[in-house]
Amino acid sequence: MTEKVLLPLDGSEASLKAFIPAKSIAGLLGLTLYILHVCDEELSRRELVEKLCIKPEELECFVISRRTGSPEAAILEESRNSSYIVMGTHGSTCDESLRMGSTTEEVIEKSLKPVLLIKPDTCLNVVNGQWIPHRALIPLNGAPGSAQALAPAMRILAKTAAQIELLHIFREKTEPIVEEGSFSAPYYEDYPQHEWPSWSKEFIKRFCPVMENRNNIKMSVSTSRGDPAEQITAFAEKNSNDFIAIAWHGTMSQFRAMTLKKVLSDSNCPIMLIRINYEM
Repeated sequence: MTEKVLLPLDGSEASLKAFIPAKSIAGLLGLTLYILHVCDEELSRRELVEKLCIKPEELECFVISRRTGSPEAAILEESRNSSYIVMGTHGSTCDESLRMGSTTEEVIEKSLKPVLLIKPDTCLNVVNGQWIPHRALIPLNGAPGSAQALAPAMRILAKTAAQIELLHIFREKTEPIVEEGSFSAPYYEDYPQHEWPSWSKEFIKRFCPVMENRNNIKMSVSTSRGDPAEQITAFAEKNSNDFIAIAWHGTMSQFRAMTLKKVLSDSNCPIMLIRINYEM
């Protein structure tokens, strides 16, 4: 089956904000852009394109489809045959006092595919109608699960000239490493500066096998200590990161995904969520 990028649109300006990133990813990877609209009214293809405010001349290799029923169910069903989902955090209701709309939240919790989220106020660096990341941030805590954020993100970033910044937020002395295969920097105050190059090289070797023999990719490793969400947002602001990829456990329930929730609230760049799969 032809690989595709799934773009759900409901006709709102908020959802349309995801159009350029979705089109750009499809173009970079040579995938089909699959635009999905869920509504009960009968629409011709021309009416559907007009309702979604899309200019047909801007599209190549795309499919546009209308489905009926529950938007969440239709998106999730179509996502099973998609490589990526790109969607706005909000839709037609666009209540920006909420972190995201209910449709988006259900999709990211139930889909196993990488989801690129675009907020209504997301800053997109668009050149000649294309969004291309220039400085990508991938936070890693030294656990194999978090490293799963690399592969789907790197598939896109490898097609660009983006600077890739790995941010290792390491544990305090009293925090145990709970995931087998974890590899964290020693406590900051005890860490000899001359050992940093060897540790950095080993970190990339363990968690970035996709980088081996890829001389065209520019990558750096930085460390920080403290609250993960605060460290991620502060680093992204300081370094003008325009793309963040985060591995997560797949639930937005109360007291879970606290780091992700704060990053979503405080960052204004596209954020890709990659669900951790411990069966891999």
